[in-house]
Amino acid sequence: MSDAVDAERGAVTEQLPFGAAELLSAVAGAGRVLDLGCGSGRLTVALARAGATVTGVDTSRERLEQARRRAGEGGVELQLVEADMDEPLPFEDGSFDAATNRLALMAAAAPAATLRELRRVVVADGRIATVIWASLDRNPWFSAPREAIAAVLGGERASFARAFGKLGDPAEAADVHRAAGMRDVEATLLREHASAADAAEHWERLAQENGHFRRVAEALTEAEREAVVTDVAARLEPYRTAGSIHVPRTLVLVTARC
Repeated sequence: MSDAVDAERGAVTEQLPFGAAELLSAVAGAGRVLDLGCGSGRLTVALARAGATVTGVDTSRERLEQARRRAGEGGVELQLVEADMDEPLPFEDGSFDAATNRLALMAAAAPAATLRELRRVVVADGRIATVIWASLDRNPWFSAPREAIAAVLGGERASFARAFGKLGDPAEAADVHRAAGMRDVEATLLREHASAADAAEHWERLAQENGHFRRVAEALTEAEREAVVTDVAARLEPYRTAGSIHVPRTLVLVTARC
């Protein structure tokens, strides 16, 4: 690969969400790539800019439209398909050379069945790359604020994102890929930190970037907000160093071949 292409890929991956760079690397060089659960298309566009012919699949028309706009702004072409990963995918056998899925598999009703469909539509010896959130105990950036919501507002208000951490143990995630008939399965943990000056900044960032927390935040009274942030601060105090907080975020990356 040329230095120019490497430089372009570097520029793209710097703007990508956690785990996306590893997915790009895992399928590098594949000609036809399926991005399952593509959402607003950040990874999908990056795959196309890296040289692949990319098809993005999602159940949300709104998110697919966001991906379409992002592709236009990025000067790349995508095929975008509205489809449900819990149903047979609308593609012929061996339609792709590789497939990626970022944070999609943990929401699947039957993860092994979803992976078998990916295996069907990817050529023999093609690559599959999956990223999912690790278990809640490895992700206090998410679990601590949700626990604070439950403590202050009640369990019902905190009953969102129940799939978070599903298959979040590397061995379990690898096993479900093997159960789908894949080989050369490897599962590793990816780690980073969510850093903020204090709990209030961490909460505000969650409310801006995460739809679940945004909906909770929009319904809070000022007194409720103050109480929630106070509880979050107590829960995140163990992660304070040098005057700021650095809270662990952990993903499971699984790579495999069909």
